[in-house]
Amino acid sequence: MKKHDFWEGIWETTCYDKNGNIRWQELGRINALVDEGEKSMLETYFRSQNAPSTFYMRLCNDTLSETDTLADVQNEPSGNGYSPQEIERSTIGFPTLEINAGDWRTISKDITFTASGGDIGPVNTQYLATTSNNTGLLIAFVTLSITRTILNGDSAVTRFRIKLK
Repeated sequence: MKKHDFWEGIWETTCYDKNGNIRWQELGRINALVDEGEKSMLETYFRSQNAPSTFYMRLCNDTLSETDTLADVQNEPSGNGYSPQEIERSTIGFPTLEINAGDWRTISKDITFTASGGDIGPVNTQYLATTSNNTGLLIAFVTLSITRTILNGDSAVTRFRIKLK
């Protein structure tokens, strides 16, 4: 899945039951930077055009590829407390900027999906988009090790790190 030597996106998700016990974890899953994400970075930085105002972490039960767009994403959950979670394009959404092993990286805030009134899922992919609907850009995605379900009352908390090297 990893094609870009300059980009390292690491996602970590921990799902907790309603009592705070760990139900499952996905640690150190490396993501794919998709074509739209590449283009968006180049347009934003070098051409000062089309800078996204915010990002959203979203879930789906689909097999994504580097050439996919948001219009290609299938099987996003609906209901039971699920909604795309905003990650502000600021020091709120990405509060940490630091040197790690000689390279710069940013770390997102914790993003939480809480199932309420029923389960969320099944899901096998987390993805970063520029909108909460399918009108924006797909930036990156990570495939989970197995298909997961966030059970009613559980909360899945994700943080991801992006490093340029």
